[in-house]
Amino acid sequence: MMKNYETINAEVFEMNKAKGDHFSNYEVMHYLEEVISMHMNKDYELDAYNDIKHYGKVKRSHLKKIKRNMFNLHNEKF
Repeated sequence: MMKNYETINAEVFEMNKAKGDHFSNYEVMHYLEEVISMHMNKDYELDAYNDIKHYGKVKRSHLKKIKRNMFNLHNEKF
């Protein structure tokens, strides 16, 4: 009996490979504050920041995009 394997693209593979690099809530907020202060933020980043400040939570889709940006930035720096 053959098992069905799901294919994943390179981006998903890289994110899964880097699961050891978890970003804390503090790091996410620091990242958001920095990109907003430099006026380099995307709309969803500003929305996420405001949601966290006002409601203490954020949309999962926004958080996923933010962490992907953080991951890419982390890889560019190091």
